[in-house]
Amino acid sequence: MNYLLQPLGDQALRIEWTDKDIAIRTICAKLSSSKILGVVDIVPGISSITIFYEYPTTDYYILKEKVIGFLEDMPVYESDVSSRTVLLPVLYDGPDLADLAGKHQTSVKEIIEKHSGAAYEVAMLGFLPGFPYLNGLPSSLTTPRLATPRSKVPAGSVGIGGDQTGVYPVESPGGWNLIGRTPIPLFSPDEKDSFLMQAGDKVRFQPVSEEEFNLWQEKVSQSDWKKEVIIYHEKND
Repeated sequence: MNYLLQPLGDQALRIEWTDKDIAIRTICAKLSSSKILGVVDIVPGISSITIFYEYPTTDYYILKEKVIGFLEDMPVYESDVSSRTVLLPVLYDGPDLADLAGKHQTSVKEIIEKHSGAAYEVAMLGFLPGFPYLNGLPSSLTTPRLATPRSKVPAGSVGIGGDQTGVYPVESPGGWNLIGRTPIPLFSPDEKDSFLMQAGDKVRFQPVSEEEFNLWQEKVSQSDWKKEVIIYHEKND
C-alpha cells in the first residue's frame, strides 16, 4: 500500500495516498468505529485522511503505530459503506452562463445539458462549511476560475472551477463561474446533521423552471424535503 504518514500541527496525523481510487469513506467509517483512544475527529480529503487527537491522551507516535497496524490488512480499494445519491434541483440562470457558452463555443442549452447530464461524486468538503468539491465534470466544461473573484456569492450558487463543479452552501466571496442556483440548503447549523452531503456521495443536478424553483423554496421551509432529495443505496446496488 502506497501512503505517507506525517504530523499536521501538534495534534493531528495525516494519511496521504498517491492513488485516488482508495475507498476513503470506508476507511474513515472503520477508523471511527474502532474508537481509537484519544481520537476526537476524522476528516476525509480527496486522497487523504486527517485524524485529530487529544494530547496527552495519545500522541503522534502512539497513534502512528496504531494506524499502521489498522491499515496493514485492510482492503482499502473495496467500499462496504452504503452509498447515497443527492438530487439537487437547479435553476440554470447564473451570471456566467452566457460567457461560459461563449468561451466553449457552444450554446447555453448545451452547457446546461452537459452539466446536468453528468454523474458526480463528492471528493471532499472544504473551503466553506459543507462546500462539496464534485468530481465528474465533463472535460469540455473545464473552465479556469474568475480572474477577479466576486466579493459576494449567494448561498445555493452552483459554479464551475477548473475541472470541478460545486455549490456554495453560504454567502461568501468566491471565484467560481456561476451557472445556476439551487434552493436546497447544504449547511444547516441548527440541525444534528449540519451538512447535506458527505464525501463519497453521488450527486445529480436536475434542471428546473423558475416556478419549480419557487415551489422547492416553499417545500424546504415547510416539509421534510430531505426524503425527496436523498436516495439511499445498499452496497452493490
